Amino acid sequence: MLKFLIAILVIFSLLSNLNAVNGKDITCFVDCINKEPNFYKDCPKGALLNPKCRAVLKNCKDECNYKNN
Repeated sequence: MLKFLIAILVIFSLLSNLNAVNGKDITCFVDCINKEPNFYKDCPKGALLNPKCRAVLKNCKDECNYKNN
């Protein structure tokens, strides 16, 4: 029973560390998108296949990957 509880604690700690790392990427990504003034108007939900929207998302992805490396 003790091994089971320790295993659960280890899993939770690993998952929380993973979430913390991904959380940094999300805030960078959201900040980058918010810098684009017309993103939410030009790219409503479901319109992400629009080339303009994809270009903004790719630029933000590249910018955030550059900052994190």
